[in-house]
Amino acid sequence: MSNNVRHTIAKWIFKQSRGFDELPPEDSTITYAKALFICASGDGEIAPAEKDWIMGLTAAKGASDSDIEELKNYPATDSLEQVIASNDHISGNARHAIIYDAIGACSADGAYQEGEKAAVRKAATLIGVSEDVVQQLEELYAEEKKLFDRKIQLFYPTGHPYG
Repeated sequence: MSNNVRHTIAKWIFKQSRGFDELPPEDSTITYAKALFICASGDGEIAPAEKDWIMGLTAAKGASDSDIEELKNYPATDSLEQVIASNDHISGNARHAIIYDAIGACSADGAYQEGEKAAVRKAATLIGVSEDVVQQLEELYAEEKKLFDRKIQLFYPTGHPYG
């Protein structure tokens, strides 16, 4: 995929999902994805649906082909502290967003396990997000999931055409 197309997709995704008019720094994308992988592995494994969710989000955010290749085999064994500390963007303006996305990644397989919740809370503590805000983000994620399910039911009352 050309860089121009990748940039157009990423700009649209960030505008629609985060309200950004500009893209965040490129170096934050891979670090952000690694932190999501570490949280998703909080239950001892990364389910295929969780990996697909993180890879899809990362690709949609404009990650390079080499970054995507690196993430395909990422074992998520790095220290969460080191990954988060390696990028100011994560512990700065993106603090609440990464916690929300970690909840989404961990829930992608249909179950938000206790070990994953603990990993999300550990990440939140490391970047200064309170337990109250984590709970609000979990509630927001659940509400949005219900709205998405309702939208799909309204769009396709006789069943989704593509499975």
